[in-house]
Amino acid sequence: MTDRAHRDGCPSEAGQIAQVDYLHGVADIPFRLGRPEDLPSSLAGLMSAARPTQKAARLLADADPSDLTELAAAADAARGVLEADYGETVADDPQESESNRHNDLAFGIVRCTGAPLPLMVDAALHALSGILDLTERIGTGLADEDWNDLLSGLATAVVWPSSANAGAPWERHTDGQPDSRPDARTRPPQLTGAARPDDALRRWVRGHHVFMVFAQCCATALRCLRSAAEQDEVDSAYAAARAATVLMKASRGALQYAGDSTNDEYVTEIRPTLMPPVAPPKMSGLHWRDHEALISALAAARDCWDTLSSVAPELVEEFRSALDTTYAAHRGVCRHFVGDSSPSLLATSQSQRSAVGVLTQFRDRRLGLMPPGRQSG
Repeated sequence: MTDRAHRDGCPSEAGQIAQVDYLHGVADIPFRLGRPEDLPSSLAGLMSAARPTQKAARLLADADPSDLTELAAAADAARGVLEADYGETVADDPQESESNRHNDLAFGIVRCTGAPLPLMVDAALHALSGILDLTERIGTGLADEDWNDLLSGLATAVVWPSSANAGAPWERHTDGQPDSRPDARTRPPQLTGAARPDDALRRWVRGHHVFMVFAQCCATALRCLRSAAEQDEVDSAYAAARAATVLMKASRGALQYAGDSTNDEYVTEIRPTLMPPVAPPKMSGLHWRDHEALISALAAARDCWDTLSSVAPELVEEFRSALDTTYAAHRGVCRHFVGDSSPSLLATSQSQRSAVGVLTQFRDRRLGLMPPGRQSG
């Protein structure tokens, strides 16, 4: 699926991605995002900023997630109705590191000055179209749970901002408790064996696009959690924490999707894009501003989970579990491709730590941001 002709896009964005021409064959680029630091930090601010997205949200929420053709048509129609104003290309941003700039370049991401919330919703629809386009053609190797969580996360990024006090879309309810997955009927189409050259790279790039959307939306939900908890608005805090949990589970699905390839496919299609001369020189998987915004929001919301512990301890544990399994998924992808002892290709020449070891350390630090005494083993 391609951008519609009535979108002129950000000026000069073509020059930003000229160095990675191979991306045009694997994803619909540019993939436009705003700056995560500019997204709303309260539920009231979120719903106000999301007013222009309401029609698009309704179109997607009404689609059947088990019918990929219907879902793809709804995503396309929703993006057409939204008509996000991208504004100008962000240039000379003092809050952007060189590593982030090169990460964006490597994945065809262009930062724009338009209203950040509609930009995030547009990016979610863009990412959903990319996933469905590939999945309808060749299927997916994802487990049912990962596929369902992935779809729920994308729906949440589109629908939740304009109805922030409601449950996440496509949820089933059992005994009054919302379930973060679509209806159990939803099953991902199995791999067909009709893969084309660079399909592994397509999953890799498009999966990263999905993850950046989830990082932005989850960071926003955590900021809203903090705002509501500080004002003793328990219902609003619960709604924000519920959305954050759905998005954290979905992040696991996005990582699994990006790494859904064989070792041979990794070596021939993905690995060359992580090395010179293809990879930008300062590219680093550890310094993406959307992920950094998520980590900052996690740290800022640390004490706010205590507000929920007395009224919804199961939700606090569910978020902790989602956080844990997301890092486990990331470690699993690294282990699958490079083993337990190899450093990341994107690590500095001085670093001898294994990629899996680094991610294990990060996992322990992130779980340490949850309330004391509730850490899993």
